[in-house]
Amino acid sequence: MARRKALGFHHNLFLELQLEDPNKYRRCMRMNTDLFEDLLQRVTPLIQKQNTHLRESISPAERLSVTLRHLATASICVGETQESLSLTFRMGQSTISGIIRETSVAIYEVLKDEYLRFPASTEEWKNIAYDFGERWNFSNCIGAMDGKHFHIEPPLNSGSLYYCYKDYTSIVLLAMVDAQLRFVYVDVGTNGRISDSGIWNKCSLKPYLEQLNIPPTALPGTDDLFPYIVVGDEGFPLSQQVLIPYPKELVRHRMDRRIFNYRLSRARRCSENSFGLLVARFQIFRSAMRYDPGVAKNVILSTLCLHNWLRSDSVGKAMYSPPSSVDCEDITTGAMQLGEWRNDAAGGLGVAGLAHQGGNRHANVAMELRNRWCDYFNREGAVPWQERMVTLNNSRR
Repeated sequence: MARRKALGFHHNLFLELQLEDPNKYRRCMRMNTDLFEDLLQRVTPLIQKQNTHLRESISPAERLSVTLRHLATASICVGETQESLSLTFRMGQSTISGIIRETSVAIYEVLKDEYLRFPASTEEWKNIAYDFGERWNFSNCIGAMDGKHFHIEPPLNSGSLYYCYKDYTSIVLLAMVDAQLRFVYVDVGTNGRISDSGIWNKCSLKPYLEQLNIPPTALPGTDDLFPYIVVGDEGFPLSQQVLIPYPKELVRHRMDRRIFNYRLSRARRCSENSFGLLVARFQIFRSAMRYDPGVAKNVILSTLCLHNWLRSDSVGKAMYSPPSSVDCEDITTGAMQLGEWRNDAAGGLGVAGLAHQGGNRHANVAMELRNRWCDYFNREGAVPWQERMVTLNNSRR
């Protein structure tokens, strides 16, 4: 360990990649050198240690390198576990563990207020809705929602508290994303034993949406007022605030409802792509995290902040998620070009979706609202290609 500067990755391989192969450096760290220096400047006050007369402290840059390398690689098969990081960075394993824990919290602290911030005003919500209308032809949508179980190693003396129906221990991330694939709300840390419906009922978003006082507005092409809503899949209950697809048994021989489901899926794909990118780029989630739930929560929060930060920076976005990395729809031919994240994250065992809640009886007023949206998408709000897309997609099944 005394030869850290002479043989460690940070002082040798990473310096070589910075100078000679920036693309490989980006693949190692998930960002280029300029973004690394920007992040380093932000976190340095929180992770810098004082030198002593006995030894020189590990620099903030090296601490950040260790953490980003750990987050960016999978521990399954040949990835960077703490043990392998200890060998490549020439540090003790307990030192590596402490650095990752501390730096993950620091990343979250310095980025959360700017890049993982819940909209605080009606105007900010309307800006999100405008993006969904422009990019996905779904006006009055203020977010796409989804939830995932993140696999963790069984905590000591926890019994079945974190044991979920996926047959492993987990904590849950419930999130809402905007049209730019950025997370705008997250609820992370719920133990996996709680049912998926229970996760929704206990999260802070549900009462917030019920109390969100954004006046209904007319949709393009009509004078009818529609409320602002969040889109989700069948894992969530239909309500006046959350819009979900029609179940399969209700769309047979109903082109209008198939069109509604197609239009809803276009907006809902934002959450699917956001989670896909997160797991593909931060491959620590491809297998069980060897952390206690509290530390695993901090790791997840730090990667969410990094995701939003890189998606918000024009240079970082081009490198972190180029157009080919996310799903793309050709409305002329009806072809769906699947994003590269699906290949990058293929075989990942660390993240699983919430279960669909079959058999729910939704409130009549919520079902009537969904029918209104269905009528709108088949009349004033129709787009020229929707019937062709539904027909082509149905023929492929």
